[in-house]
Amino acid sequence: MKKIKHLLRVTLISIILWSCSAIKLIDSWKSEDFLTVKSKKILVVAKSPNPAIQKSYEKAIASKLKKQHIDVVEMHNVFPNIRDKEQRTTEEVEQILRMFEEKKIEALLITSLKKTIETNNSSKPERGKILIENKRKSTFTVETFDNLNDLPDLDKLDFDSSPESKTISTTYILESITYDLTLEKDRQLVNVCLLDVADPNTADQVLNAFVKMISDQFKK
Repeated sequence: MKKIKHLLRVTLISIILWSCSAIKLIDSWKSEDFLTVKSKKILVVAKSPNPAIQKSYEKAIASKLKKQHIDVVEMHNVFPNIRDKEQRTTEEVEQILRMFEEKKIEALLITSLKKTIETNNSSKPERGKILIENKRKSTFTVETFDNLNDLPDLDKLDFDSSPESKTISTTYILESITYDLTLEKDRQLVNVCLLDVADPNTADQVLNAFVKMISDQFKK
């Protein structure tokens, strides 16, 4: 009986915490070629200069996709020395692509922070959408991973503030982009999806929701 009460209490607390924030898939797009990328070796890249954040996202995503029998490897394990640069020479780009080929990497799944929106609690932030700009990403260029933003260090945020005391609402738009490097250059972009996370309660809540969104794309 005590165990049942404990489980009910934990469940209730989880529901309350979840309800304090809003998490939803706000937009997604797939090309017809996405159906075949699931059978290829995919490199998971989490966009962050902080190694701990990069590893946490890459490990969580890779672990989930491996359970779906998808062949994935993590950037921090396979290419720990490749870091973002504002400019790369043609030789550097070609060298990175050769490194991908040597490791038999056939596809990339890149995760990033699309944008952060802060508004008064009384107003609604404008949600993100997959815009025409993504058409310009039809080919993976290696140039600073297509200028995507670093994932937020959510562990440093104050999650203890009660909703009543908060005057500012913070919304994170997280993005995942999948490229199939075996396709012609203008067809390499095969999947884009955006997750909207408003006023998260914990860093794990954001990460778990993001991983689920990515996982769901590969289930369909």
